[in-house]
Amino acid sequence: MNNLLMLFKKTDHYLLGLIITIITLGLFTLASSDQSGTRLVLSQLINIIIGMIFMVWIVLTDPKKIFFYAPFLYLFSILLLLGVLFFGYESHGAQRWLNFGFFKFQPSETLKLTVPLILAWLYSNNDKNINIWQHLKAFILITIPFYLVFSQPDLGTALMISFCGLIIIFTAGLSAKFITISTIIFFAASPFLWLSLQPYQQKRVLTLFDPFGDALGSGYQTIQSMIALGSGGLIGKGWGNATQTYLDFLPEASTDFIFAVFSEEFGFLGVVGVLIIYLLIFYRCMFMVSKMQDTFSRLLSIGITMSIFFGLLVNLGMISGMLPIVGVPMPLFSYGGTSMVVSLISIGIIMTLYNNKTLIAN
Repeated sequence: MNNLLMLFKKTDHYLLGLIITIITLGLFTLASSDQSGTRLVLSQLINIIIGMIFMVWIVLTDPKKIFFYAPFLYLFSILLLLGVLFFGYESHGAQRWLNFGFFKFQPSETLKLTVPLILAWLYSNNDKNINIWQHLKAFILITIPFYLVFSQPDLGTALMISFCGLIIIFTAGLSAKFITISTIIFFAASPFLWLSLQPYQQKRVLTLFDPFGDALGSGYQTIQSMIALGSGGLIGKGWGNATQTYLDFLPEASTDFIFAVFSEEFGFLGVVGVLIIYLLIFYRCMFMVSKMQDTFSRLLSIGITMSIFFGLLVNLGMISGMLPIVGVPMPLFSYGGTSMVVSLISIGIIMTLYNNKTLIAN
């Protein structure tokens, strides 16, 4: 009873209510898009329950333990990526998963959490002496997982890891001059980056400019997604009436393109409603970040908040044809075990850091 009372006090009810609303909407959309009966829905329910258990555990955990285990969690995630490299399960032309028989695990998703953890730990340990050498160490800590994820290949997750890491470095005090020079170097090196992409990844980037140039090939997913988005109109066709899904035109309807299904069913008004909920989640998380009183809490919270919402922006860009298709799920909405659990753990970390902000600062 005491633990339940403590949990009730430590849980941010406003944020939790918004999170449960998004998860519920995603679950109902999954139920309408699931062509296999109830298999995916039941599997997602298990994912949600596991994620909620971890979130509750984190909320009740002393944040000092999170700080202490940060480097070990980062190293463990790197070992998991090496495991994927040698023993990974291949699907859709990519080797991104570890197959444990009764479930598949995607280690790259954990980096959306462990990279912000290790960077916040690094800068917190050098709080009084943040200089160019600390920034260089941070770049190295980002580059290692970036290369391992990029080689799977998983360009979308690799870019997300880098973006969130750079946000933390910038927040920690990277100079504008260094950012300018790094940007110039990046654009100068872009031809080499282009050559390092897989042929299908190059096609996806080119398809961004003219999806109808290969309407039955690399542009097919983008075109079908745009049709689903547009056909919903103002109020949508109603739950379970997404013809793009039921007629099997829309690929990956339960994962990367599930929001296109939602748009077709609930239309423009439904889309606006969901985006407002996401904006409220973002606002609440950033409000909590603004109250953090120490370097570790502030950098970690802003890193994982941006990780969630950069994932949202990339997914929206994918389904609307504004960005290349890079296989990024919609946070808390798409079907996927690792993504759901990591997102809920991230929310739990923000809550516990906010609850203990005074204790940590002292």
